[in-house]
Amino acid sequence: MKAMPSKTGYYVLEGLNSFATAYFFNYLLFLFRDQFGFNDLNNLVVGALHGLIYIPASLVGGRFGQRWGAFRSLRIGFGGMAVAVGIGWWFPGLWGQFGALTLWTVVLCFTWPILEGLVCEHETPERLPHRVGLYNVVWAGTAAVGYSSGGWLFEQLGRSSLYWLPLGIHVVQWIATWPLEARHRTWVSNQPASTDLGRSNSVETGNQPHFKKLAWLANPFNYMAVNTLLAVAPGLASRAGLGLAEAGVVLSVWLYIRALAFLKLWLWPGWHYRFDWFLGGLLTLLVSFVALVSTSSIWGMVLAQIGFGWATAILYYSSLYYAMDGTDAHSENGGIHEALIGIGIFGGPALSGLAQFITGNPSAPAWVLAGLLSGASGWVWRIHRRSQKRV
Repeated sequence: MKAMPSKTGYYVLEGLNSFATAYFFNYLLFLFRDQFGFNDLNNLVVGALHGLIYIPASLVGGRFGQRWGAFRSLRIGFGGMAVAVGIGWWFPGLWGQFGALTLWTVVLCFTWPILEGLVCEHETPERLPHRVGLYNVVWAGTAAVGYSSGGWLFEQLGRSSLYWLPLGIHVVQWIATWPLEARHRTWVSNQPASTDLGRSNSVETGNQPHFKKLAWLANPFNYMAVNTLLAVAPGLASRAGLGLAEAGVVLSVWLYIRALAFLKLWLWPGWHYRFDWFLGGLLTLLVSFVALVSTSSIWGMVLAQIGFGWATAILYYSSLYYAMDGTDAHSENGGIHEALIGIGIFGGPALSGLAQFITGNPSAPAWVLAGLLSGASGWVWRIHRRSQKRV
C-alpha cells in the first residue's frame, strides 16, 4: 500500500464542525431563555427532543456513510446544516427555531460518525490510538472555544450571528469535501490491485469486547450529565448573576479541562483497558455534577468543573477508542457510538425534566442524575466482576 495522504483536512473539517455546532446549539438555548422566556424545565424538554431525534439519525448516518460513501454523507450533513440554520435565521419565531433545530439535528448525524470513520480508516493498530487521540483533542478544543467565546460573539455581532456564522462555516465545509474526495480517490486508484483497502488489519482480542460493552454502557450516562448541564446552563448563569459573555467564560471551564484531559490521555496510553480508571471516571462524574448544578457560587462552579471535565473525557475517550479498536466498520461503529450518545442526550434532560415537573423542585436534576450515575457505577462494577470470575 502506498503512503496515505495527510488527514489534516479531516481534522480541519472536524474542528470547524465542533466550533459551529457548539456555538449554535448552546446559545440557541440562551436565546430561548432571553427571547421566549424559557426556564430550566423548558430547555430540558428541548434537550430531550434533540436527543430523541439524534438516536435514530446517528444510526442512519453511520450506516449511510459506510454503504454509500463518506463524502456523499458529509455533503448531506454540511449542506443540510447550512439550510437548517438558514431556516432559523429567516423564520425567527419559536416554531421556526424548532424546525431549524429538528432538521439540524438530523443532518448533523451525517457528519460525526463519518469524520470519526475517516480519521480511523486504513490505520494500523499501532497508529489507531494516535488518530483517535488527535481527533478528541481537536473537537474538544474547538468546542471549548466555541462555547467560551459564544457569549461575546452573540453580544458583539448580534443575534443574527447565531445563524450566519455557522451557515458560512458549513458552506466552506461543504465546498471542501470535493477536493478531499478527489485526493482520496486518486490515492485509492494508485494502490496495487491486491491491496485490501477495506481492512486495517485490526483484530479484536478477548479483552476488547468486554471494555467496549462497559464503555458503550457508561457513555450514555456520561451524556445524560453533559446535556442536562447544557440545558440548565442558562438558568445556572441567571442564578449566579452572570451576563451572556461572562456565562460563556465561567461555564466553559469544564470544556477546557476536558480538552486538556484528552491531550493527557492521548499522550499516555497507560489507561487503555484499565478498569480502575474507567470506574473512577464514573464516580468523579457523579460527585462533580451534583456539586456543579447545586451551587450558585461562581468559584464553586469553577472547582466542580475540574472534576467534571476530567470525568467526561475519560468516559468519552473510552467509548470511542474501544469502539474503533479491533474493527474495520469505522463509520458504522461511529454511528453506534453517536447513537449511544443520543440516548444520553435524550435521557438526562427527559428524566430530569420529568422529575422537576412532578416535584417542582429546581434541584431535581441533580438528584435524578446522582441516582442514575450511582446505578450505572454499580452496574459497571457488577459486569466487570462477573467477567473476572469467568476468567
